[in-house]
Formats: sequence, C-alpha cells, structure tokens
Amino acid sequence: MRLESDGGSVIQFEDRDTVFAEGDEGLYLYIIVSGKVCIRKEGDLVATTVAELGPGEMFGESAIIERRPRSATAEAIGRTELACYDRDAFLAALSEDPELALRAMSALIERLRLTTERLQSLATLHVLDRAEMALTERAILESELS
Repeated sequence: MRLESDGGSVIQFEDRDTVFAEGDEGLYLYIIVSGKVCIRKEGDLVATTVAELGPGEMFGESAIIERRPRSATAEAIGRTELACYDRDAFLAALSEDPELALRAMSALIERLRLTTERLQSLATLHVLDRAEMALTERAILESELS
C-alpha cells in the first residue's frame, strides 16, 4: 500500500501512552505497525471502549478528513509502533491509490456498523440494565487505572 511506504514517521509508544486525546486537533492519521491501540470515548460517568485495533489497521482518519477535533481518545496497549501521516500526505496518497481510499472507507463503514449495532442494543435494554452496565464499565475502568 502506497501510504505505508511513503515516508510516514514511525513513533513508539509504551503501554497506556496516549496517542491523542478526545478534543485534540486532528493533525495525523495513524497506521499500526506493531502493538495495539484502544480507542475510547469519554462519558460523564464512564469511558467506553469503541475499538481495539491491531497491526495494519488505521485510525484518526476522520478527524483529518473533517478537520474537526478528535472524537475519542487513542491509547497504546503494550509497546506500540505507529506510522503517522499528516493530512497532505494522506490526501495525496488517496488521490494516487484507489486501494487506500477503499481501505479508509471500509474502516469507517465498519466503525459505523459497530456503532449502529451498539446503539440498537442499547435502545432495547431496560433502563436499569443500562444503569448496571454503566456502573460495571466504570468499575472496570477504575480498576484498570489503579
């Protein structure tokens, strides 16, 4: 794939290092070279893991395409290496490599599909079940942070 071989900077992260935080300016797209990344959405009471991504997967593309702040936090799981590309490099690669454009669209579609499934699942849960789930997620998050 053209983008991966075209001079992106490779950055190393240690376990639990923040790649970017929700609300940060979206300057780079990332492709995981090795390791894993957790994408997490912060809530009032609890953070929700949106995705865990592994080698070869990209993330951060929506913020650079939309030119909007990051919609979630990305955190390294274990020692992780990421190739990062700025907006200009990504857009140039998209115009020259239709396979990359399809890969980016596939990643976004898969995330939309998962979000839709989660929304449907949550909409059908009873209010008390949702409260129990939120409290359980919060307890898990607090135990992971301690």
